[in-house]
Amino acid sequence: MSVDLSVVIPCLNEEKTIAICIQKCKQSFQKLNIAGEVVVVDNNSTDRTAEISIAEGARVVRCAEQGYGNALRCGFKNAEGEYVLMGDADNTYDFLEIPLYWNKMKPELGMVTGSRIRGNIEKGAMPWKNRYIGTPALTFILNLLYGTKLSDSQCGMRLMRKKCLDQITFKTTGMEFASELYVEFVKHNFKIDEVPISLYKDVQGRIPHLRPWRDGFRHLRYLIKAKFTK
Repeated sequence: MSVDLSVVIPCLNEEKTIAICIQKCKQSFQKLNIAGEVVVVDNNSTDRTAEISIAEGARVVRCAEQGYGNALRCGFKNAEGEYVLMGDADNTYDFLEIPLYWNKMKPELGMVTGSRIRGNIEKGAMPWKNRYIGTPALTFILNLLYGTKLSDSQCGMRLMRKKCLDQITFKTTGMEFASELYVEFVKHNFKIDEVPISLYKDVQGRIPHLRPWRDGFRHLRYLIKAKFTK
Protein backbone atom coordinates (compact mmCIF):
# COMPACT_ATOMS: atom_id res chain seq x y z
CA MET A 1 0.00 0.00 0.00
CA SER A 2 1.32 3.45 -0.86
CA VAL A 3 2.30 5.74 2.00
CA ASP A 4 0.90 9.27 2.15
CA LEU A 5 3.10 10.62 4.93
CA SER A 6 6.40 9.59 6.46
CA VAL A 7 7.28 11.15 9.81
CA VAL A 8 11.06 11.14 10.22
CA ILE A 9 12.31 11.41 13.80
CA PRO A 10 16.08 11.59 14.40
CA CYS A 11 16.98 10.01 17.74
CA LEU A 12 19.91 9.91 20.11
CA ASN A 13 19.02 8.40 23.49
CA GLU A 14 15.38 9.46 23.62
CA GLU A 15 13.87 6.48 25.45
CA LYS A 16 11.89 8.77 27.79
CA THR A 17 9.81 10.41 25.06
CA ILE A 18 9.99 8.44 21.81
CA ALA A 19 6.95 6.29 22.62
CA ILE A 20 4.60 9.26 23.12
CA CYS A 21 5.90 10.87 19.92
CA ILE A 22 5.13 7.75 17.89
CA GLN A 23 1.71 7.39 19.50
CA LYS A 24 0.84 10.99 18.64
CA CYS A 25 1.91 10.45 15.02
CA LYS A 26 -0.38 7.45 14.72
CA GLN A 27 -3.26 9.42 16.22
CA SER A 28 -2.72 12.12 13.61
CA PHE A 29 -2.67 9.57 10.78
CA GLN A 30 -5.99 8.25 12.04
CA LYS A 31 -7.51 11.70 12.39
CA LEU A 32 -6.50 12.61 8.83
CA ASN A 33 -7.47 9.18 7.50
CA ILE A 34 -4.15 8.80 5.68
CA ALA A 35 -1.60 6.02 5.32
CA GLY A 36 1.36 7.01 7.45
CA GLU A 37 4.61 5.60 8.74
CA VAL A 38 7.00 6.66 11.47
CA VAL A 39 10.68 6.37 10.59
CA VAL A 40 12.89 6.58 13.66
CA VAL A 41 16.52 7.24 12.75
CA ASP A 42 18.69 5.81 15.50
CA ASN A 43 21.87 7.87 15.56
CA ASN A 44 23.97 5.53 17.76
CA SER A 45 21.72 5.50 20.83
CA THR A 46 22.98 3.58 23.84
CA ASP A 47 19.62 3.32 25.57
CA ARG A 48 16.33 1.56 24.65
CA THR A 49 15.26 4.09 21.98
CA ALA A 50 15.31 1.58 19.12
CA GLU A 51 13.65 -1.20 21.12
CA ILE A 52 10.82 1.04 22.27
CA SER A 53 10.34 2.46 18.77
CA ILE A 54 9.92 -1.00 17.26
CA ALA A 55 7.49 -1.98 20.00
CA GLU A 56 5.39 1.11 19.20
CA GLY A 57 5.21 0.18 15.51
CA ALA A 58 7.83 2.50 14.05
CA ARG A 59 10.36 1.50 11.43
CA VAL A 60 13.88 1.96 12.79
CA VAL A 61 16.71 2.98 10.49
CA ARG A 62 20.29 2.99 11.76
CA CYS A 63 22.53 5.95 10.96
CA ALA A 64 26.13 5.35 11.99
CA GLU A 65 27.34 8.83 10.95
CA GLN A 66 26.79 11.11 13.94
CA GLY A 67 24.97 14.40 13.50
CA TYR A 68 21.52 15.93 13.14
CA GLY A 69 21.92 16.49 9.42
CA ASN A 70 23.23 12.98 8.82
CA ALA A 71 20.29 11.48 10.69
CA LEU A 72 17.68 13.49 8.79
CA ARG A 73 19.29 12.82 5.42
CA CYS A 74 19.25 9.12 6.21
CA GLY A 75 15.60 9.34 7.23
CA PHE A 76 14.60 11.26 4.10
CA LYS A 77 16.35 8.69 1.92
CA ASN A 78 14.48 5.84 3.58
CA ALA A 79 11.08 7.55 3.74
CA GLU A 80 8.43 5.97 1.52
CA GLY A 81 5.74 8.63 1.78
CA GLU A 82 4.67 11.18 -0.81
CA TYR A 83 5.20 13.75 1.95
CA VAL A 84 7.83 13.81 4.70
CA LEU A 85 7.48 15.51 8.06
CA MET A 86 10.53 15.98 10.26
CA GLY A 87 10.26 16.46 14.01
CA ASP A 88 12.29 16.02 17.18
CA ALA A 89 11.99 13.04 19.51
CA ASP A 90 11.89 15.01 22.77
CA ASN A 91 8.13 15.74 22.65
CA THR A 92 8.70 19.50 22.65
CA TYR A 93 6.96 19.61 19.27
CA ASP A 94 3.46 18.20 19.36
CA PHE A 95 2.89 15.55 16.70
CA LEU A 96 -0.83 15.92 17.32
CA GLU A 97 -0.43 19.15 15.33
CA ILE A 98 0.45 17.25 12.15
CA PRO A 99 -3.03 18.05 10.76
CA LEU A 100 -2.15 21.77 10.90
CA TYR A 101 0.71 21.12 8.50
CA TRP A 102 -1.25 18.72 6.31
CA ASN A 103 -4.16 21.11 5.88
CA LYS A 104 -1.81 24.03 5.17
CA MET A 105 0.01 22.23 2.34
CA LYS A 106 -1.17 23.50 -1.05
CA PRO A 107 -0.32 22.33 -4.61
CA GLU A 108 2.05 25.25 -5.17
CA LEU A 109 4.05 24.63 -1.98
CA GLY A 110 7.13 22.48 -1.46
CA MET A 111 7.36 22.98 2.30
CA VAL A 112 5.21 23.99 5.24
CA THR A 113 7.34 24.96 8.21
CA GLY A 114 6.17 25.68 11.72
CA SER A 115 6.38 29.00 13.50
CA ARG A 116 6.71 28.89 17.25
CA ILE A 117 6.98 32.68 17.25
CA ARG A 118 3.53 33.08 15.71
CA GLY A 119 2.15 30.21 17.76
CA ASN A 120 2.41 29.29 21.42
CA ILE A 121 5.62 28.87 23.43
CA GLU A 122 5.09 27.30 26.83
CA LYS A 123 6.81 29.16 29.65
CA GLY A 124 10.32 27.77 30.03
CA ALA A 125 10.26 25.95 26.68
CA MET A 126 12.70 28.28 24.90
CA PRO A 127 15.69 29.96 26.57
CA TRP A 128 15.62 33.75 26.57
CA LYS A 129 18.73 34.03 24.38
CA ASN A 130 17.17 31.73 21.76
CA ARG A 131 13.79 33.47 21.80
CA TYR A 132 14.98 37.07 21.67
CA ILE A 133 18.49 36.92 20.16
CA GLY A 134 19.40 33.76 18.26
CA THR A 135 16.17 32.92 16.45
CA PRO A 136 15.28 36.51 15.41
CA ALA A 137 18.85 37.18 14.24
CA LEU A 138 19.17 34.03 12.15
CA THR A 139 15.66 34.49 10.76
CA PHE A 140 16.47 38.08 9.76
CA ILE A 141 19.65 36.97 7.98
CA LEU A 142 17.88 34.14 6.16
CA ASN A 143 15.11 36.49 5.00
CA LEU A 144 17.60 39.18 3.99
CA LEU A 145 19.95 36.91 2.01
CA TYR A 146 17.45 34.54 0.45
CA GLY A 147 14.22 36.50 0.14
CA THR A 148 12.16 34.30 2.43
CA LYS A 149 9.46 35.78 4.63
CA LEU A 150 9.66 33.53 7.65
CA SER A 151 9.14 34.39 11.31
CA ASP A 152 10.95 31.36 12.75
CA SER A 153 13.87 29.92 10.80
CA GLN A 154 14.85 27.58 13.63
CA CYS A 155 11.67 25.54 13.88
CA GLY A 156 12.52 21.83 13.73
CA MET A 157 9.12 20.56 12.59
CA ARG A 158 8.51 20.85 8.83
CA LEU A 159 6.41 19.12 6.18
CA MET A 160 7.93 18.66 2.71
CA ARG A 161 7.15 16.98 -0.58
CA LYS A 162 9.35 13.93 -1.05
CA LYS A 163 9.81 14.71 -4.74
CA CYS A 164 11.35 18.05 -3.75
CA LEU A 165 13.76 16.45 -1.30
CA ASP A 166 14.80 13.90 -3.92
CA GLN A 167 15.96 16.68 -6.25
CA ILE A 168 18.40 18.16 -3.74
CA THR A 169 21.97 17.11 -3.01
CA PHE A 170 22.52 18.06 0.61
CA LYS A 171 25.99 18.69 2.00
CA THR A 172 25.79 19.58 5.70
CA THR A 173 25.78 17.01 8.47
CA GLY A 174 25.13 18.91 11.72
CA MET A 175 22.55 21.29 13.13
CA GLU A 176 23.10 23.73 10.25
CA PHE A 177 21.23 21.24 8.07
CA ALA A 178 18.07 22.99 9.26
CA SER A 179 19.23 26.14 7.46
CA GLU A 180 20.42 24.23 4.40
CA LEU A 181 16.90 22.89 3.90
CA TYR A 182 15.52 26.42 3.53
CA VAL A 183 18.38 27.57 1.32
CA GLU A 184 18.09 24.63 -1.05
CA PHE A 185 14.32 24.93 -1.32
CA VAL A 186 14.77 28.60 -2.27
CA LYS A 187 17.49 27.77 -4.81
CA HIS A 188 15.25 25.14 -6.40
CA ASN A 189 12.29 27.55 -6.46
CA PHE A 190 10.23 25.38 -4.12
CA LYS A 191 7.80 27.64 -2.28
CA ILE A 192 7.65 27.72 1.52
CA ASP A 193 4.82 28.74 3.84
CA GLU A 194 4.42 28.81 7.63
CA VAL A 195 1.85 27.56 10.10
CA PRO A 196 1.67 28.63 13.77
CA ILE A 197 2.47 25.77 16.16
CA SER A 198 3.20 25.12 19.83
CA LEU A 199 6.45 24.42 21.65
CA TYR A 200 6.59 22.68 25.02
CA LYS A 201 9.20 22.23 27.73
CA ASP A 202 11.65 19.35 27.79
CA VAL A 203 10.96 16.47 30.15
CA GLN A 204 12.68 16.92 33.49
CA GLY A 205 16.19 15.55 33.59
CA ARG A 206 16.72 15.35 29.83
CA ILE A 207 20.07 16.68 28.56
CA PRO A 208 19.49 18.83 25.42
CA HIS A 209 21.54 18.06 22.32
CA LEU A 210 21.40 21.67 21.15
CA ARG A 211 24.33 23.93 22.04
CA PRO A 212 22.92 27.41 21.28
CA TRP A 213 26.05 29.49 20.74
CA ARG A 214 28.05 26.87 18.85
CA ASP A 215 25.12 25.74 16.72
CA GLY A 216 23.98 29.30 16.11
CA PHE A 217 27.40 30.19 14.75
CA ARG A 218 27.32 27.14 12.47
CA HIS A 219 23.97 28.32 11.07
CA LEU A 220 25.31 31.83 10.54
CA ARG A 221 28.49 30.62 8.85
CA TYR A 222 26.53 28.34 6.55
CA LEU A 223 24.03 31.03 5.52
CA ILE A 224 26.77 33.48 4.57
CA LYS A 225 29.01 30.92 2.90
CA ALA A 226 26.16 29.43 0.85
CA LYS A 227 25.19 32.87 -0.40
CA PHE A 228 28.58 34.16 -1.42
CA THR A 229 30.46 31.06 -2.58
CA LYS A 230 29.77 28.81 -5.53
